[in-house]
Amino acid sequence: MKTLWLIAAVLLLSACATKQYPQVSAVTDQEAVSLNCQALEQEIAKTHDIQQKIAQTGSFDFLTVLGFMGDLGIGNGLARHNASEKAKSRLSELQTLRDVKCLTTTDSTSQARGVIRSS
Repeated sequence: MKTLWLIAAVLLLSACATKQYPQVSAVTDQEAVSLNCQALEQEIAKTHDIQQKIAQTGSFDFLTVLGFMGDLGIGNGLARHNASEKAKSRLSELQTLRDVKCLTTTDSTSQARGVIRSS
C-alpha cells in the first residue's frame, strides 16, 4: 500500500515538473518609436542573454527526469521551443529596427560629414 502511495506521489509531482524558461515579449510599437541606437544595442544584448539562459535551463537535471516520467518530456520540450521562438523573434525585430534606425542615421551622418569636409 505504501508503494502505491509513493508511486502516486511521484506521478503527481512529475506533472508539475515543467521547467520555467525565461520569457520575452515582442517589440511593442512604443518601444520601436522610443528606443535609440544605444538602447537597441542593450536590448539585443539582453535578448542574447535570455537565449543563453534558455539553453542553460534546458540542460539535463532532476526536473528533466520528472518531466519525462510525467509526459515523456513533451511539456518541457514545448516550453523550451516556445521560449526560444519568442526570443528569436524579438531578436530579429530588434536587429531589423536597429538596421533601419541606426544604420540610416550613421549613413546620413557620414554623408553630411563628407559634404562638410569636401566644401
